[in-house]
Amino acid sequence: MRQMKIINNIFEMQEFSRQYQCQNPHKKIGLVPTMGYLHEGHLSLMRTIQSSCDCLVVSIFVNPIQFNNRDDLEKYPRDIEHDIALLSGLDVDILFMPGEIDVYPKGVPEIFMDYPKLTNKLCGITRPGHFSGMLVIVHNLFQWVKPDYAIFGLKDYQQFILIKKMIADLAMPVKILSGEIIRDPDGLALSSRNVRLAPEERINALVISSTLFKIKREFKSGKNQAGYLKKILHESLHKFKLDYASVYDTDTLVEFGDNDIIKSGVAAVAVFIGEIRLIDNLIL
Repeated sequence: MRQMKIINNIFEMQEFSRQYQCQNPHKKIGLVPTMGYLHEGHLSLMRTIQSSCDCLVVSIFVNPIQFNNRDDLEKYPRDIEHDIALLSGLDVDILFMPGEIDVYPKGVPEIFMDYPKLTNKLCGITRPGHFSGMLVIVHNLFQWVKPDYAIFGLKDYQQFILIKKMIADLAMPVKILSGEIIRDPDGLALSSRNVRLAPEERINALVISSTLFKIKREFKSGKNQAGYLKKILHESLHKFKLDYASVYDTDTLVEFGDNDIIKSGVAAVAVFIGEIRLIDNLIL
């Protein structure tokens, strides 16, 4: 088992990566960006990327500029001691945990990164500025860590598409890997927010995954008209407050029209269970 080193300083992280790449020109650095409160979904990303890299860096930073709701930021769960204990059981080389004052020494940065055609839908409608804040911190992490590989889970499918777009447009020398959605045995997608669900809400939340699984079964059986699949979504989730629930093109995130026949797509939802907003999706 490797000895994990904790780095809190951005310049120390940059110097580590510079020296590592100079001394090991044929070895690869892998990065798993997280906001902490780690669970098996995060750990699965680490296990997946390990086969592609020689040095594994895990970052933990709760990024304030991707929260459009201050209350949501303050309630975001944190448990650094638990995170460190989990990571000590894996072959993690560096835990990079910069502070907010280090990341944003002059306060909220003026830079704004956006892809309106991709962000003016799904989560971007009710979370203005979220994706810009996400892209800024991911861009900065790539600059500081200099990874050869980075991995992101597919639970936030829109985020994954945006990061791939940014990397392509900026010709960043990072190869992006994807991690499948990890679920509890009852089907609920793992999320750091699940801990905030009351017991009854936790049971109610199961309708999200069960509905998506039903849609995938119907799609595989040949019932692939978009309107039919969207009807299943809305009938199953009608008791809950929805941000969105539909079927989208996997590349452009454009919603399919009711009469469209889907050859491939992604069924995606954002549902409020009580006050907790949960997202999930399945690729069709």
